[in-house]
Amino acid sequence: MEVTFVVGPTASGKSSFALALALQNNGVILNCDSVQVYSHIQIGAAKPTPEELRQVPHYLYGHVTPPTEYTAGLYHRDFFHQLQVLEKQNIKHVYVVGGTGFYFQAIEKGMYDVPEVSPLISQQIELEATTENGYRALVREFQEADPELASLFHINDRYRILRALEILRATGRKPSDLKKEKEHHQKISFPYPLNKIGLNWERSQLHERIHERVKQMLQQGLIEEVENLNKMNLQEWVPLKSVGYKEVQEYLKGNIHSVAELEERILISTRQLAKRQITWFKRDKEILWKTMSK
Repeated sequence: MEVTFVVGPTASGKSSFALALALQNNGVILNCDSVQVYSHIQIGAAKPTPEELRQVPHYLYGHVTPPTEYTAGLYHRDFFHQLQVLEKQNIKHVYVVGGTGFYFQAIEKGMYDVPEVSPLISQQIELEATTENGYRALVREFQEADPELASLFHINDRYRILRALEILRATGRKPSDLKKEKEHHQKISFPYPLNKIGLNWERSQLHERIHERVKQMLQQGLIEEVENLNKMNLQEWVPLKSVGYKEVQEYLKGNIHSVAELEERILISTRQLAKRQITWFKRDKEILWKTMSK
């Protein structure tokens, strides 16, 4: 069985590109997007359409139900279980599609053991993070203590930043160093033949595609989707804090005053997300980049 990663920034056309490959080679598609794993989340996650799902078997889409919080470790478990099932079915080509670099890293290089942290340390960090200034101070502490790891996290990635700080305070060691040591002592090789394809767009064209996607999401009913999820008391559910959903929440609270302003806010956040994704994937010299154009 051969596995191909199809990576790139949001709105780069990964899903349709992988679909064409899967159709051509009688393959299947596995999701590697940390928002598309959730059920009840459709428009803002840009999940495959019903027509695309009918054309090729898709796996690991929408299998996590509220209020469950999914992690890279759980994804690692589910991914390899699904590969084993597909191998028994004699599937020859698997296309792994998404923009979550941390998930790709987890399945290619493995997960490293996280040191046990005292509940007192966790509670103290959570207490310090209760105010905006307190959280900013924690972010600075993390950036100064482990700049290598901090460069990979967005400033609003609260969960991973606070978790890294727990490890720092519990061990006195940088999480990035602990990870390197684990990889040095236990080299993990991906158990199947692996190809990596990245989709690369000229920046202005990618921005046009992002703008078109944002407009489509709003036209398709993104605001109504969030309103319905709020009626289910899911306001604090993890996927509703992702790009697109968090801006709609601010709109519904009255902090964004028009749909036009909402569109602009989502557009800015999505561009920032795309930039982070490009930075992450460009570090991997094994990716074969395919130049895309209109």
